[in-house]
Amino acid sequence: MSDPGTNRGAAARRTRREAPGPQVPEPAVAAHLDQVGVGGLGALVVDAADLTGLDLAGAELAEVQVEASALDRLHGAGGRWRGVTLVDCRLDGADLANLRAQDLSLVRCSLREVRLTGAQLAGARLRAVRLDGARASLTSWREAVWQHVVLRGCDLTEADLTGASLSDVLLVDCDLSGAQLAGLRCERVRLEGCRLSGISGVGGLRGASVTEADAYALLPTLLREAGLTVHG
Repeated sequence: MSDPGTNRGAAARRTRREAPGPQVPEPAVAAHLDQVGVGGLGALVVDAADLTGLDLAGAELAEVQVEASALDRLHGAGGRWRGVTLVDCRLDGADLANLRAQDLSLVRCSLREVRLTGAQLAGARLRAVRLDGARASLTSWREAVWQHVVLRGCDLTEADLTGASLSDVLLVDCDLSGAQLAGLRCERVRLEGCRLSGISGVGGLRGASVTEADAYALLPTLLREAGLTVHG
């Protein structure tokens, strides 16, 4: 007969391993959307707008809140945004490469296959946001705040998360090679199947949960930052 205590311990370990990540709902985009052009973004609040494919490349946006809207395939590369808030918005396939955003806030948004290469998003606030397949290499998230965020299959190579705060965040199959993590704060953060070679400030991952394979991948960086040399 098996020991009940042993069974309970095994069950607890299975529960920990299978603990779900943060629950991120799909954005509540309105069922009926009105076509809105660039001029319509001059309003303080834009609601239930169809901004699909809108060309905002290099454009400046200031102090606008967009709610329950579709921004799929938006062309926003090289734009300058200040005080922009997106709530219940879908940005799937958007091109936001080299965007410079100050005081950006995303709440209940999805960004699938979005291009963020080189975007400057320091201080951005993300809550209940999903990023799938995002190309976000060389992005700056300095001092950003991520709450209830799920990232799957994202390219975050050489991303700068210096001083960022992450809580209830799940990263699956993401590439963080060469990322800067100094001063990063983690609370209920999980990494699964991520590439972590060459990161700096590995101490910023203190408090995060990683798989055994991810832990082994971190060893060279941990040894380097501890000033240790392995010899035969």
